[in-house]
Amino acid sequence: MKPLNQAHSSHYHPLLGVKELVVFDLETTGLRPKEEEITQIAAIRLGGMRMEMGRSFCTYVNPGKPIPKQIQKLTRVRDSNVKNAPSPKEGIQMLSDFVGSAALFGHDIYRFDFRFISKHVSDDPALTRKIQFIDTMDIFEVLWPDFSRLRNSLDDIAERLSAGLSSIRRHDAKGDAILLAHVFQRIQDHPNLEQLCSRVPVHEAQLPALSPAPVSGMKNRKIGHSFKTSVSY
Repeated sequence: MKPLNQAHSSHYHPLLGVKELVVFDLETTGLRPKEEEITQIAAIRLGGMRMEMGRSFCTYVNPGKPIPKQIQKLTRVRDSNVKNAPSPKEGIQMLSDFVGSAALFGHDIYRFDFRFISKHVSDDPALTRKIQFIDTMDIFEVLWPDFSRLRNSLDDIAERLSAGLSSIRRHDAKGDAILLAHVFQRIQDHPNLEQLCSRVPVHEAQLPALSPAPVSGMKNRKIGHSFKTSVSY
């Protein structure tokens, strides 16, 4: 990837002064959060002077219901993939633990992803924690005055930014997380980035409280897996 402006210190993201960022994506059984459920979660931690894609996380999630055939065709997530996968609540806990103190970055997550996530976050303040997140929709309304919510899919945005869409598998949580990392890197090229981003809101949401540190001598139950990423321009 292109190096960032050297005036910025290591692990400092110019966008809104966020020190650490995790891009993430969900796949679901459908578009209605009240009726549908999560089937896959993926996230990538970004950091360093070269905006490297660092540690990554991905897991299938058992939605507790059959995945519609048209959704299986679109996402390639099959009932067989999720049969022995973590529950949505477990998957969200895993995401929270991976994110740690970082801010989240994703596409239309204010209206979509967090509506699925919030169903599995306790109402008890002792069991939750506050995190920050940045939504692509807010960024592009500021960066591009002609941005229209009628043409605002991740495909549209990636095409506009020349973010490597053709080489990335879409409607797959891993592929979309990688594409979002490309998108974030391309945003850094905007000539008025710092001035414009002062107008981009940073939202807050709740995630499950971090899991307790493992007891010495005991191993964590391994659920989920990491995936390797590589980017070139």
